[in-house]
Amino acid sequence: MARFVFVDITQHRRIVGWIERGILFLSLWYAGFHVMPRAWTGLVTDFPNYYISARLAHEHYDTSRIYEWTWLQREKDQRAIDIRVIGLVPITPFSTLAMWPLTGLAPLTAKHVWILLTLVLLVPIGWMLHSMTRLSYQRIALAFSLSIPLYRNLQFGQFYVLLLFLIAAACWAYLRGHRGLAGALVAIAAACKIFPVLFFVFFLQRRDWRALAWGLITGVAAACVSVAVFGWNVHRTYLHEILPSTLHGDAATPYVPVASISGIFHRLFLFEPQWNPNPWHPSPLCYALLLPAAQMLVLAPAILLIRREDNTRSRILLEWSALLTASLSVSTIPASYHFVLMSLPMCAVAEVLLWRKRYGWLAALVFVYIGIGLPFPAPHGQMGFGNLLHELRLPLMVSMLSGMYALLWHGRPLSNPARDWTRYAWATAMAVSVILSARSTFLRERAVRREYVYRVPLSAQGFLNANLQSSGAGMRFIAFMSSGYHLMTTDQNSVWIDPPDGSLKDDLSFASGFGNVWVERGLSPHSQIVEIRNPSRVVIDDAREPMLSSDGQSLAFIRDDLGKGRLMVRRAFQSAAGNEVALTPSSLNVYEASFVSDQEYAFSAVEGWSPPQIFLTDATHLNIPLALGESRYPALSPDGRWMAYSHLENGAWNLWIRDQKTGATRRIADEPCNQIQPFWEDDSKTLFYSTDCGRSLWFTAVSRRRVIP
Repeated sequence: MARFVFVDITQHRRIVGWIERGILFLSLWYAGFHVMPRAWTGLVTDFPNYYISARLAHEHYDTSRIYEWTWLQREKDQRAIDIRVIGLVPITPFSTLAMWPLTGLAPLTAKHVWILLTLVLLVPIGWMLHSMTRLSYQRIALAFSLSIPLYRNLQFGQFYVLLLFLIAAACWAYLRGHRGLAGALVAIAAACKIFPVLFFVFFLQRRDWRALAWGLITGVAAACVSVAVFGWNVHRTYLHEILPSTLHGDAATPYVPVASISGIFHRLFLFEPQWNPNPWHPSPLCYALLLPAAQMLVLAPAILLIRREDNTRSRILLEWSALLTASLSVSTIPASYHFVLMSLPMCAVAEVLLWRKRYGWLAALVFVYIGIGLPFPAPHGQMGFGNLLHELRLPLMVSMLSGMYALLWHGRPLSNPARDWTRYAWATAMAVSVILSARSTFLRERAVRREYVYRVPLSAQGFLNANLQSSGAGMRFIAFMSSGYHLMTTDQNSVWIDPPDGSLKDDLSFASGFGNVWVERGLSPHSQIVEIRNPSRVVIDDAREPMLSSDGQSLAFIRDDLGKGRLMVRRAFQSAAGNEVALTPSSLNVYEASFVSDQEYAFSAVEGWSPPQIFLTDATHLNIPLALGESRYPALSPDGRWMAYSHLENGAWNLWIRDQKTGATRRIADEPCNQIQPFWEDDSKTLFYSTDCGRSLWFTAVSRRRVIP
């Protein structure tokens, strides 16, 4: 009888082995004949974001503005990188240094090398997973082959296989007793993508001070390297503006509920005139109460179930996997390619289920793992809880995480004579965190919605709407769309691309007056300012952000040298005899300006590593910095009496105005969101401006408000 049972088990294993080989073969065929050709032939997205940032730093450019969408698009156009749009938010500067060795190559060639390096990294990752889980190489290869996020990483040239390598290597080093190395690898991973910082909680819970110390030392070293390469100003922007928006869920389009608790609650409870006009139940209070509570309910067990008295390999690996899965589950901006990281938890849980012979649960695990990787389309027009039916990744993630928590709970010691009071401290700290987060979130979201009363309703607009200017009964502005940047004109009834020539060239800024419009076209090797009614006529080469003088005779502009701007003016610019004059010294990096004449203008600029401030030239000033603090976007009123500008405070740019006669300043708004690029109407009392209140960071809408009685 035992012999027949043995034969039956052997035959069953042989059948399972052939099924696994068949699936692996089909997956490799799909990767080789479908994924790789698409990945190899074009710059789809994401890879150029890393590549161009590292290349700019390698070429010794001033990179303080690399997070600004239009600025980076201009640099992309000047290098003729074959992709329509580009943006660095919310990528950390340090993570782009992985592309540093590739910056001497052409973009597509660099992507080819990156894809090959990504494939090579799968070898040590597979070896480490085999060493940690005792799974066969065939089954680890099967886990990779069933990971659709892995294919997305290859297609997009993404970063997350390298991140998987760092996290897996840190876990492997910890299990081998190399605690300092584990802490250092976690710090490098956290410098690349913020969420691995949660593994420091793992070290704290296990009282592993060596890992924690080396993690802190390595983190400081990584920050110093990043600042040395990119400068302090871009890191100031990241810490003050981008990181807080990322934690709030506003660094990417917040109303797309793709595997994000934050995205679902945005969709259900927060009203936004253009992006979410009909939420299921518009209530900032519900959003503020439910979001931090839901995120903490998902994350808290991963922390509280860490048992420092149990140092077995399987326990540590399962705790590590649960913390990784929980961090992805509470992420505010998850994308499909992020979930290649789930290969580690998948292998860890599969080992436990195989050892316990829970084959039914193993089949469910495989189903959930495949489902997590599927690319779910974002719902369009679907409101309410129907969103959950369109987006299954988050419920599947929570299901897999719940299974890990069950394994950790049943694997805990039956008795613990030395009661660990730190768990009560952690639980108390997390409860207090939820309360404080709910309060701050409610105040923030309520304040953000005060701005909506000034929103200008447009029949069509882009993700980003900038450089607003009056145009008869309507306005003109630059709109960032999926096809690039276009000059838009609007009247009371409609919005259209101006000129409607079907050009794929980016229109990045413009000036208008006296019946004509001059637009900045992003081209290689330099941007050009052309007449909109005569696009073949180049007015000024190697120039950005044109500004027309009040008499229509001079055109001011900014010319860049290695990323540093200098304010220039061409007098009599319509004639061949026009001459150019520099208005600012080369020591200043000019960001933007407002120009009336050679004798009256204002501009924002940076000197060294200082924050941006506004400089003024008029009858009593000559390129003198004003005592306005960290300020940008000056706008001089047509009557010369006022200057509007944006001042940074508590991570947000808010509108202020300055009386040019007395020097007195007055705050116009105090909102926890950005109000930038003001433009005066002819009455010198009303402002158009761009605002991202209720939207993604710097994805601005159009607003209008009267600021002078």
